[in-house]
Amino acid sequence: MIDKLARSERVEQVFVRHVFRFWMGRNETINDAPILQDAYRAYRDNGGSMKALLTSLLTSDAFLYRKVDRAAK
Repeated sequence: MIDKLARSERVEQVFVRHVFRFWMGRNETINDAPILQDAYRAYRDNGGSMKALLTSLLTSDAFLYRKVDRAAK
């Protein structure tokens, strides 16, 4: 079962979505679809590289121009 999950494209997509949620501090919206697709592509094209995934997310406009909730600090 572990091998099957490790080869699953769907599992990789869910992983990318959870990484997005963690680093963005919010759930994704429909407008985030291109960012998630780019992040997944970077992850997949670089052999499952976490570095490539994070670089894609952290250089996206969604991250660079995110709103910070000042009340939470």
